[in-house]
Amino acid sequence: TSNTNTVVLAWREKSKKHFKITSFDIAQGVHAFDYHSRLNLIATAGINNKVCLWNPYVVSKPVGVLWGHSASVIAVQFFAERKQLFSFSRDKVLRLWDTQHQLSIQRIACSFPKSQDFRCLFHFDEAHGRLFISFNNQLALLAMESEANNRVRSHQKPVTCILYNSLLKQVISSDAGSTVSFWMIDTGQKIKQFTGCHGNAEISTMALDANETRLLTGSTDGTVKVWDFNGYCHHTLNVGKDGAVDISQILVLKKTILITGWERAITVFRPQNFNQFFIQPEEWKGGIQHQDDILCAAFLPPQTLATGSYDGEIVLWNNSTENAHYVLHPDYQRLLKSKSDTEPQDLLSAEKSPSSHHMADQATLAAYTLEIDTEGNNAVMRLCFLEARKTNATTGGANLVSCGGSGYVRFWNTFKKQLLAEFLAHRGARSIIMSIDKLNRYLTTGDLDGCLKIWNIEDYCLNSSENKVTQPPMLIRSFQPHEDRITSLEVCERGGHLLIVSSSADCSICVTGICNAPIWIFGQAKHWHIDNCLPPPKRDTNLMESETQEESMRAKPLFSKEESYLDSTEYSLLNKKNKDHSTYKPSEDINLDIKYEERDIYKKKTPKLYYDETIQKSASAFRSLSIRGLKELPEVKKPSFLLDLEKYFREEPEEEHPQIPELPLLSETLKAVFVEKNLFPKEILDHERKAKQLHQETSCEVKIKRNKKQL
Repeated sequence: TSNTNTVVLAWREKSKKHFKITSFDIAQGVHAFDYHSRLNLIATAGINNKVCLWNPYVVSKPVGVLWGHSASVIAVQFFAERKQLFSFSRDKVLRLWDTQHQLSIQRIACSFPKSQDFRCLFHFDEAHGRLFISFNNQLALLAMESEANNRVRSHQKPVTCILYNSLLKQVISSDAGSTVSFWMIDTGQKIKQFTGCHGNAEISTMALDANETRLLTGSTDGTVKVWDFNGYCHHTLNVGKDGAVDISQILVLKKTILITGWERAITVFRPQNFNQFFIQPEEWKGGIQHQDDILCAAFLPPQTLATGSYDGEIVLWNNSTENAHYVLHPDYQRLLKSKSDTEPQDLLSAEKSPSSHHMADQATLAAYTLEIDTEGNNAVMRLCFLEARKTNATTGGANLVSCGGSGYVRFWNTFKKQLLAEFLAHRGARSIIMSIDKLNRYLTTGDLDGCLKIWNIEDYCLNSSENKVTQPPMLIRSFQPHEDRITSLEVCERGGHLLIVSSSADCSICVTGICNAPIWIFGQAKHWHIDNCLPPPKRDTNLMESETQEESMRAKPLFSKEESYLDSTEYSLLNKKNKDHSTYKPSEDINLDIKYEERDIYKKKTPKLYYDETIQKSASAFRSLSIRGLKELPEVKKPSFLLDLEKYFREEPEEEHPQIPELPLLSETLKAVFVEKNLFPKEILDHERKAKQLHQETSCEVKIKRNKKQL
């Protein structure tokens, strides 16, 4: 910050050993500088409110001066790709400059922290377009808006989670802008959209109840909301206890709802106690058993629960008693004691690869448990039980799959507490996620670069082995459907086809098949038809049996018994503000025209009839209909009324009835008599004239009265 030797530049020529030094003398000094090698420019953040551009070989004066800041400049950094420059001043104003034309392109005065005395660090992540500015112990992040390109966008904001509703044959997606959208899997058409589900807070994860008639959304505002598909919020679960938390997963079980993501403990809610709109969390009896934040969970009926944490540990629980009994880790396994037992935990033998220290002693393993994996190299991002392998698991085969840090996928046996296989699915990836189909035949993995791989695990780790398997399963397909991080994966079955649905931070949702199928994007102008675009499927008997079991043994809805407890004050998403911006087209399976109050009354009157039963009857009425040729019928003897139509159906002639002559009027008769006898006096004629006149007047009055009466 001095006037002399403000910036010093040193270099060494090839033929000489010593450095050659040159210096820049800048009035009042500078706070920071940055160098652009391709432009061969040095930018300085001047205390005199100026940003100067220097040629390294010209020290007498700058080649350019950028005016615009009203306070001293404390940070500068080049945007190399666009030949632009960022500068940040003491009054917390950020400017973006065009270095070629020496003009200010953009001025940003954000709501930075209000502290007056702060130390600022400045970093621009050019690869992702993110600018980080630190203020003492606070960090601000500014993200550049992606340039408009030809790529289809399913959402306006990055997509955070997707679900597949097999009951309605729809994909449900959420984004960072708190919007939930519903899509038809068969055509890609958007059915409806709910906006502002959690205000402006990001929806980080979602889940469906067992009956797929309730949607649960978890947000960074620390709440989980329970919705129906009409857009009504039935309950709000106060997960963060009025604080903001990072919810990574919602696991809906028969009697509990488990929520994880931001701490070492499991947050639990019990639906039988949902008698109010705002619900508070209850105590998890097992306490805290993890050493780091729990990121994911999986459940294997009847009572096995597994939770994975950031440090790579997988804890096995008894969901009925809520007690933990074992810990699995890639480098060790250990038995957990009950809460009342205060003895130190015993470490068991380590399952290590041949290249690692196979004979590590227990003290080394104990020391390893105390180390903190700050890089997340073993972080467990997803857990999935292989429910279709129940018989294989008891004989030593794998029944649990985990993935996450460093791009590894691991296969475990929870009965023998053994790591059976470990392979590198995505080389160079910091973290990956996965999804597995219901028959446990295909494993799908996705990484931070938008790459997706499909593996055949049908015959992988079916039996136990002494040594850990490191050979990966057969890779069926590897491709890149997205330009950014894959945030969620779903494997669903539709019309005999297995479909892979993926969402990404690039605001798109893609769907494709297993083998070399085209990639469709939800939101594209041209709708698709799955049955026409994919080859006819080969029906698997196991798949058909699983579908039949799924339909016949569908669980009762999680919130069916609690319908009567719903608070009378319903919170509707479809407010006036959102109606204008939402696309809302009722599907064929749901009658959205019924008012909520009427539907609720109908449910209370018929508690034994669940909503999914009516859907199943209408959707699968002709599923078992067989079509074949009709048998020839024997010759049938025609009845007599078909043989002799004239006899039974001829028309009888009408009989001629003698016409009865109409009687003449009395006046005409009297007139005729008097005319015949010449006895027609003048008085009679006058009387007759008056009678006719009176008759006409009377008839007119009657008509008028009749008309009045009609009016």
